Amino acid sequence: MKKKTDNANKKTIAIVGGGCAGWSLAARAEQLSAQSVTLYLKEEARPSHSWGFWQMPWLSDAILNKKAKWHNWQVITEEGTVNHHSFTHAYYSLKSEDWFNWCQHKFQLANTKKQIIKLPVTSTERNRIITSQHKKAFDYIYDSRPPKAEKNTLLQHFKGIEIKTLNPVFNSGVATLMDFRVSQENGIHFMYVLCYDAFTALVESTFFGPSPHQEEIYDTAINDYLKRYYNLDKFEIINSEIGIIPMGEVKPFDCNPFLYKIGSNGGAIRPSSGYAFSFIQKQIIHFLNKQTKPLTPHTKFDLWMDKVFLEVLKSNPKIAPSLFFNLAKALNGDSFARFLSGEGKIWDYILVISSMPKWLFLKYAFKVIIKKEKDS
Repeated sequence: MKKKTDNANKKTIAIVGGGCAGWSLAARAEQLSAQSVTLYLKEEARPSHSWGFWQMPWLSDAILNKKAKWHNWQVITEEGTVNHHSFTHAYYSLKSEDWFNWCQHKFQLANTKKQIIKLPVTSTERNRIITSQHKKAFDYIYDSRPPKAEKNTLLQHFKGIEIKTLNPVFNSGVATLMDFRVSQENGIHFMYVLCYDAFTALVESTFFGPSPHQEEIYDTAINDYLKRYYNLDKFEIINSEIGIIPMGEVKPFDCNPFLYKIGSNGGAIRPSSGYAFSFIQKQIIHFLNKQTKPLTPHTKFDLWMDKVFLEVLKSNPKIAPSLFFNLAKALNGDSFARFLSGEGKIWDYILVISSMPKWLFLKYAFKVIIKKEKDS
């Protein structure tokens, strides 16, 4: 009798999308207490890319699958270099294929009925699962399809290449999160450099702006940077990655109330930084542990601060290097990692706010408040 009751309480679940959020949830199928879990994926192969994050309590699974880690990182501008160190909150890099393989393995081990359905990329069948008919077929549908960016949303767009050199030129002991010593003529621009060892590194040209560039702009920037700061003009390209991340408010892919939005579709991306992986894990683990519907992993205060910060950046792009430099300089390694991971303490916020130009931020804070009142 007890067995029948347990089965009656179990749910039929659909997960839409095979990106970071979709697979991360599928990997935790056991916690869904589901009778069956159906995962809907695109038919196309997933391009390889990297995620970066600081060590936090909810990321133990990701840390087990890491590509590399650094206890030291830096932010560089023409003003100088800020060096951070943290033993508690190391910075990690994770390859997407390693994470997806781990998630798929966990999903296959789950003690529940499992199904993976791959749909053609161009087929409208991908979107037909979000219908009232399918709502009747599933108790819960988790939707991780990419959201739609609001008009005039600032975008973080980038291209990175993983390279291998003949000579040992890289310092694998330090991660370069931002190096602004590059041309700013095409928008806010910095290099992101993760040195895996003395011979291999990921070098990424990253811009903040309204639209992505032609690939040749990123390629030229990377080549110039490697020549200028590493004296490199010959190297082997192991892999390349390209991406666009909205920095600001987004609209869910589908606003149907019976859909549970997760990942970027559920507001997981941190607007001011574009960091997503850590917040996606935080979001999923939180609602599974609490047995509630998915919510944004960001506090209202963080989102408000990010909105003001982004308004300042959009209107004053030339001061971007100085803003990031001053923010990094105001914090130590632990507080920097906490703040960018959404775990800032009161003193961290005080230091961040005190590092910003007061009157400029007050001006845009009022603009954000007024805009919000008009919209409401």
